[in-house]
Amino acid sequence: MLGIVLALGIGSRALADDARAGEAAEEAAPTAAMPEIVDAPGIDYPAAQSLGVGDSLYIDQTYESSSDLSTLSWVTGHGTNYRLAVGGTLHFGELRLVGEIPVQYTHLHIDTLQGVPTIDRERDKTAPALGDAVLGAAYLWTLPVEAIDLRIGLGLRTRWPTHTTQFTFMLASGTPYTFGFPYYFHFAPALLVVASASFLTFSMNQGVLGMLVQDVTVDGIRQSIPNLLFWESHYAVAAQPLDWLGLGLELVSCMQLNQVDDAGYTTLHGVRAVALNPSATLTLWGLRASFAGRFGLTQGTRDLGVITFSGERALLARVSYLF
Repeated sequence: MLGIVLALGIGSRALADDARAGEAAEEAAPTAAMPEIVDAPGIDYPAAQSLGVGDSLYIDQTYESSSDLSTLSWVTGHGTNYRLAVGGTLHFGELRLVGEIPVQYTHLHIDTLQGVPTIDRERDKTAPALGDAVLGAAYLWTLPVEAIDLRIGLGLRTRWPTHTTQFTFMLASGTPYTFGFPYYFHFAPALLVVASASFLTFSMNQGVLGMLVQDVTVDGIRQSIPNLLFWESHYAVAAQPLDWLGLGLELVSCMQLNQVDDAGYTTLHGVRAVALNPSATLTLWGLRASFAGRFGLTQGTRDLGVITFSGERALLARVSYLF
């Protein structure tokens, strides 16, 4: 009987020691790392607020096209744009910063200006120019939610009218006509929501896009240009099934909020621009290659593409060096 009691005592003590050892191991185990935000590349404007973690320098080439320029009632024709940009991203804790400076090479085919036809040999013109500089910032707060990494934040994107594109066409009347497109300053504050779990990330931007402009003089005539206001939404799903592969799909919606009373901008009334942006990234040896497209789904993407100089359709290729 004594042997049985001793055996039970020794066994219970051993079980207690094992339990305490297990609790200590759990306390010592490191907290599971938060999943990394999978951030698809933005494609020109209006691009989603950059949320990617880490620092990088990048160079990208974007091809953009507009099949109809008559959003500006004084011009008919179509155009394409090749945009080369150098930029970078920085992060300080939960603060993200992004900036880029582009140059561009623009080709226009113009049929009429102010209702007057251009002469045949003057209908196609190309011009290199400085593009519009882009600056942005975002700050994210992590919410105490189990199972997923949930963050909310505030973002601000700006686009500065630094472009210098200007063209001169000879009209059938025998007079030259020199013009540049309206120079808008873009101001876009937004609410950000990001949810990550495993290799999936869902992100949403909701905010106002204000486009502010000054009147310009075109061929000696002062042109009144309206300010524009949109509600801008981005819904994006991204996946990183492998360490070196990322895939994304984004739905972009810009709905006009203000009424334009200028008869020269007859199509800028109730603009509803909706586009789909697929993307892919490949990351190897500290370099990331990104590819993205923008495909307009509504007529409004034509109007938004003209006034933002970004086209209704676009393709982007970017190479980033990750620090």
